[in-house]
Amino acid sequence: MTHKTLFIALALSLATLGATAAEPAPSGERARPTLDANGDGAIDRSEAAKYPRLAAKFDGLDRNADGRLDASERPQRKHRGHGGKHRGHGGFGHPERLDTDGDGRLSRAEVDAAKAGREGRPNRLAEHFAAIDANRDGFLVRSELHAWHQAQRPQREAQMRKRLDERFAAADLNGDRKLSRVEVDEKMPRLAKRFAWMDDNRDGFLSRAELQPPQRR
Repeated sequence: MTHKTLFIALALSLATLGATAAEPAPSGERARPTLDANGDGAIDRSEAAKYPRLAAKFDGLDRNADGRLDASERPQRKHRGHGGKHRGHGGFGHPERLDTDGDGRLSRAEVDAAKAGREGRPNRLAEHFAAIDANRDGFLVRSELHAWHQAQRPQREAQMRKRLDERFAAADLNGDRKLSRVEVDEKMPRLAKRFAWMDDNRDGFLSRAELQPPQRR
């Protein structure tokens, strides 16, 4: 083999090594961040602020303007391998990440350990552990989390409607049961940019029905 051939082979080897080194590490080697940092089933502004793309879309996604994104308001992604929308387990984000011993269930100790250091913010898993633990075995599994979340849906939706009714009443300055642009600008400024989009009948006002989030199928 000539010196020229050896030189070319060495150059190709170095180029290949450089390209390999520049490749990012497989996604599985790096823990994915959790949007719902406190595990309360919703994403507030402080949590969204850590993700610029989500923060930029926050107001548009927050259909009921309560400052939180619940499961129905979050952008949905296809979950690989299942072909469906990925919403975590039972609306609690990714509780499997709390399963430190990898036994497929959450103990009280694991939930309490995750609660520590959350700056006093509520953790629904810890607060409702006994209610979620349907078989009273001292552990939470995926099916129990899902069942509890579904059972709580009517209550959550009722609370959301109540908050929206209160805010609507406060913004309806002249009591005509509809909101003008002036009223929205003054009392619900975060809705101002979406006024035209939400005004379905193009009458220049927002009714209570137009502020209602779309019904789930």
